[in-house]
Amino acid sequence: MMRSLLLLALAAALCTCTDPIELTTDFETPELVVDAWLTNTSEPQTIRLTQSQDYYANRLPAGVTDAEVVVCLESGTACYPFVHQDSGRYVWTPQPGETIGAVGDQFVLGIRQGGVDYASRTTMNRVPPIDSIAVRLEEERLGLDEGRYAQLYARDFTGVGDAYLVRTTINDTLLNLPRELNLVYDATFDAGSGTDGIVFIAPIRFNINKLDEAGSFIPLETDDRIEVEIWSLSQEAFFFLSVARDQIQNGDNGIFQIPVANSPGNVINLATEQPALGVFNVAAVSAASKTVE
Repeated sequence: MMRSLLLLALAAALCTCTDPIELTTDFETPELVVDAWLTNTSEPQTIRLTQSQDYYANRLPAGVTDAEVVVCLESGTACYPFVHQDSGRYVWTPQPGETIGAVGDQFVLGIRQGGVDYASRTTMNRVPPIDSIAVRLEEERLGLDEGRYAQLYARDFTGVGDAYLVRTTINDTLLNLPRELNLVYDATFDAGSGTDGIVFIAPIRFNINKLDEAGSFIPLETDDRIEVEIWSLSQEAFFFLSVARDQIQNGDNGIFQIPVANSPGNVINLATEQPALGVFNVAAVSAASKTVE
C-alpha cells in the first residue's frame, strides 16, 4: 500500500512539472533553400526559393525575391528563364504545346542570389504509363471499413534503379500529407528490394486512397473523381523525399525519433563547392483519371 502511494505521488509530481526546457540548435544564419520540381507537362513551371530558419521556428519561411534563375538543356540548345512572381516563386510559362525537354535530356539549373552562384544537374528519367485505375468493393477487415476503394495499376520498367512519385488528387484535393506521400522504387518502397520490372506492389497500388486523421483509408463515394500522376524521380530526388517524409513525421515516433537533419539534395554552392539546401528534379509524367460510378 505504501509503495502504491509513493508511485502515485511521484506520478502526480511528474504530471505537474511545468518548467520550460530550452532546446538549442546549430542554426546561425539563413541559407538559400531550393524547391525545383519541374515536369514535362505544358503548363507553368515553378521554382521556389526561400531562406532556411530554425527547426523550431513557428512561421513560414521567408521568400527570396532578388535571385536570377534559369534552367538550360546541358546541350546548350535551349534555356528557360524563370521570372519572379511573388514571395520567392519563380515561374517559366510555356507557349501552347511547349514543354521542357524530353526523357533522357540532361538539365542544368543556375541561380545567382546575393552575389553567390548555385547550380544543379539532373536528368529527366523515364516514367511508365498507367495501365488503369480500378475501383472495387472491399469487405470490412482489420483496419479497413467496407466500401469502394481505388487501386493503381502500372508496371515498373525492366532495369534496376527506376524511382517514381505517385501523386493523387481526389475531387480537386491533392493528397499531400506526409503519410500520403507515395514513393516507389522498382515497383516497391525502397532500393535493394530485389524487385524489378513487375506491377507496382499492392500497398503502393492502394495508397492512392485518402487517409483519415487516424491513418485509415476512407472509402470512395459515387461521383468522386480520382486523378493520378506518376512522376519520374532522380536518385537524389527520391532519397530527398524519403528523408523529408521521415523528418516531418518524426514527432509521431515517440522514443524512436530520429535525429533532426536536413534532407540531402543535389544543389551546390559554386563558391564553396559545398552542398546547398534543396533539390532539382525534372519529371516525365504519366496520368490517368476515373470517376466512381
